[in-house]
Amino acid sequence: MPVRGAKLCGAKCRTKGGLPCEQPAMKNGRCRMHGGVFYKRETHGMTTLRAKKQRKAERAFLREMKAVSREIMEKTRGISCH
Repeated sequence: MPVRGAKLCGAKCRTKGGLPCEQPAMKNGRCRMHGGVFYKRETHGMTTLRAKKQRKAERAFLREMKAVSREIMEKTRGISCH
């Protein structure tokens, strides 16, 4: 049931035979189900966006440290202890 005087979402719905969605729209022009505000939310599922960013940074740091370690090992192989 559409809300009187409110701007409607208008997204094409699969369940209603392709009829437009009649839910009230948010500022972005879509309803909460068809155009939510993912980019503004702190969490997605059970994981915070900050935690995902931190893990990505940690993986990059680990790759860098492995590369440095390999480089050191290659240099030390060339040097003989005798």
